[in-house]
Amino acid sequence: MKYLYTLLLAAAITPAFAQTAPAAKSSLNYNRIAVGYSSDDILKGYNVTGSALLGNAFIVSGIYDDVKTKGQAFGDSISGLSGKLSGFGLAYKLNVGPGDLAIGYFYKTGTVYGSVDGGFSSTVASAEQKGFGLKYRQAINQSFEFSVGYTRLSEKLAFVTAVPTLTPGLYYFDAATLNESSNVFDLSARYNITKNIDVTLEYAFKNQNSGGNKVGVSVGYNF
Repeated sequence: MKYLYTLLLAAAITPAFAQTAPAAKSSLNYNRIAVGYSSDDILKGYNVTGSALLGNAFIVSGIYDDVKTKGQAFGDSISGLSGKLSGFGLAYKLNVGPGDLAIGYFYKTGTVYGSVDGGFSSTVASAEQKGFGLKYRQAINQSFEFSVGYTRLSEKLAFVTAVPTLTPGLYYFDAATLNESSNVFDLSARYNITKNIDVTLEYAFKNQNSGGNKVGVSVGYNF
C-alpha cells in the first residue's frame, strides 16, 4: 500500500509546484448525469449518479444503486439478496496546477433482502457508508482525463436472518453486525467521446472487510 500513498501524494502535490506563475482555472466540467455498473466481492449492480457545481467551488452529488449481493459475509454465503442504496456527497474544490483538488464528504445507506440457503431462510441487511476524501482530477487533452483519490471509509453492516424451526410458523433469528474503517484508494480514466458524452472506468483498492477491490464503468452526459 505504500506505493499508493506515494502515488496519491505525488499526483496531488506535483502539479502545484510545476508552475511558478499562478495557475489558471481548469476547464473541467462537474455538471454530469451518468448510468453505470460496478462490482466488488460482495455487491454488484447498476447505478445512477449526478453531480453539479454550485458557484465556483462547491460540488454536490447524488447516487442511487440497484444492487445484488454475492460472495460471503460473516463466514456465510449471502448471494441472492437484492435492494437499493442511495446517498449524497458534498465537496469543495481548489485549483491545483493544471487540475482540481476536491475535499469532500459522502454518505450512503440502504437495505437488501431476500432468501438465502436455497430459499430455506430469509435475510434482511442494512448498510451505511460514510467517509471523508480527497480527489485530484486533471485533463490530459480534450479527449482524455484522469483522477486519483483517497477516502477514509467507515462502514456499518447489520444482518438479520429468520430461520424456520421444526415447529410450523416458528422461527429463530440470527443477527450479525460489522463495523469497519478502512483506507480506500481509487483511480479513474475518462474518455470524452464528444463535448457532452463520456465513458469512465474506475478502480478502487479496498481491503476484504470492506468488500474487496471494486471496478466500475459508466457512461455520462455532461451539461
